[in-house]
Amino acid sequence: MNADKVLDVAMTAYWQSDPADVSVNAICQMAGISKPSLYREFGSEDGLKRAVLDSYAEQVLSDVFMIVISGNGLQETLAALVDFAAADPRMETGCLFYKMRAGKHRLGPETLARVEDIDATARSAYVALLQAARDSGEWQGGLPVEAGASYLGEQIALAITQRASGEEPARVREMLTLALSVFTRR
Repeated sequence: MNADKVLDVAMTAYWQSDPADVSVNAICQMAGISKPSLYREFGSEDGLKRAVLDSYAEQVLSDVFMIVISGNGLQETLAALVDFAAADPRMETGCLFYKMRAGKHRLGPETLARVEDIDATARSAYVALLQAARDSGEWQGGLPVEAGASYLGEQIALAITQRASGEEPARVREMLTLALSVFTRR
């Protein structure tokens, strides 16, 4: 059994559907492996989902974190986040992380812990971005930094969800730009 191939198959299946709607049997069939082989490698369905989420974080979410921590200033960073949400072809079917987060009540303990860890890491990165912008005078809004960070993360999630539901990328770009203008208005 090739564990990387199984992870790729499972990631694609979970990403294109609701992860709760994809059975271990379906993944085994798509990957051409037996269920015992899958369990030997990943321990459980929860272990598989956790491994898939780890792989997704490395392949996709790392790009978002690089945008946020780039140090390019608030306006340029927000523009890059809008580009990612509205134009990155990987987001056409949505974000696997956001799908798992939305259905976290159906996740096992390992995957749930990883979702919460990624969520906390993202929130911290958004807080750092906004605090640096406030400290430099680039963001002068009266909104508390923590609230702004939550708002920023949720607006990006909404934009990517809109892409997955078939909204035109230009419309997603327009709406997300409008939503994020709260950070750049003088």
